[in-house]
Amino acid sequence: MPKRDVFGSLRKEIARIPVIDCHEHLPPEAERLKAPVDFFTPFSHYCVGDLVAAGAPAETMTKLQAADTPVAEKWRLFAPHYAAIADGSYARCAHRAIKRFYRMDPPASAADAKTLSERIRAANKPGLYRKVLGDACGIVTSLNNADTKTMDLDLFTPVRGVSEWAEVLSIEKIRQVAQEAGRDVTSLARYVQALADIMESERQRGTKGMKFGWAYCRSLDFRSVATADAERLFNRIFEDSQGRRPIALGYEESRPLQDYLTHQLVALAGDLGLTAVFHTGIHAGNENTLDNARPERLWNLFRRYPATRFDIFHIGLPWTDEAGIQAKYFANVWVDFAWAHAISPEIAVRALRTYVDLVPRNKVLGFGGDYLVVEKVYGHLELARDNIARALADKVADGAISHDAALAWARAILHDNPIAAYRLDIAPLDVTPSR
Repeated sequence: MPKRDVFGSLRKEIARIPVIDCHEHLPPEAERLKAPVDFFTPFSHYCVGDLVAAGAPAETMTKLQAADTPVAEKWRLFAPHYAAIADGSYARCAHRAIKRFYRMDPPASAADAKTLSERIRAANKPGLYRKVLGDACGIVTSLNNADTKTMDLDLFTPVRGVSEWAEVLSIEKIRQVAQEAGRDVTSLARYVQALADIMESERQRGTKGMKFGWAYCRSLDFRSVATADAERLFNRIFEDSQGRRPIALGYEESRPLQDYLTHQLVALAGDLGLTAVFHTGIHAGNENTLDNARPERLWNLFRRYPATRFDIFHIGLPWTDEAGIQAKYFANVWVDFAWAHAISPEIAVRALRTYVDLVPRNKVLGFGGDYLVVEKVYGHLELARDNIARALADKVADGAISHDAALAWARAILHDNPIAAYRLDIAPLDVTPSR
């Protein structure tokens, strides 16, 4: 069968597979419905980074993201820079969403921007999330890194961000944890117990993962630190915080305490049956230190905590082979395409082709929208389905795997593997072994 026909056949089958969305940052629907929306809404979030990279001035970006900037003025400011980013995959996610939900081609004029704004506002009403995530996307649940207390559990499965708990520089952070835990925190041991109490409450509410975003502010090498050394730093916060000077530790000075508490949280994830999720690879925004985010630096955590399941986000892009090898080395590590399909379809396709050769089929997670804007989840998922079909069609055409094996890969990475990685209470599909 010609490769084009293989792709078409796989693409149709992949469209019918129910999806476990491995990562979102979606706010509650009520918050979205109260927010002002216009034609720029589909071009917010990641497209902003591309606009900045294309040379849009800070003043322009401020006006584009302001609620009170008139649509005509926004278009005037947006159009020259839009031309530079319109072919990129971030914009393609927006274009697909606009086509599907607002029945328009990408805006090409101020009149188009006005019409698109009107249609987005008209659709911004209760039921929007279910219409997009359920009806259009076929998503069974989305693992959502947002406020777990206000989350719609019919649509979302909570993941709690936790790295801020290890970033203890001031007495205020300790007091915040103490208040949430409902206990006095007077020592490092009591602080760690307070974190355990909070996460146990989160687990009972349905939280399935603990998200570490350290790669945005430091490297991912978390060294083993003696309790006494960490306690000395923790005690200094109590002793040196005072009055209008609540911050007692410098950021680099606090690194041993960060390392110690990260180890404690990773161990806690294993104790509670939760998945430890680490951002690796490319950062959102601009001008970050990419070298902080190498997935290979996490190897000591993978080896030391075999009872903890680890999800390596964003396939470590650009270190996609490195991330895949971690999933090949360690039974407790999965490699996750969250965000990756939107960053670069070419890199994502190349990575999946590689993983078919390199990584056991049950160790790859195929999709996470990683968006703040719900419509763009659809655009990203459509791009991901294309990418998965392309990569698997290539492997079938090369004779590496059969057509049936390709479908088994698609069902595994889009549905069954996330269920296993996060221990979701969802029945797996019938994925029979095939060659």
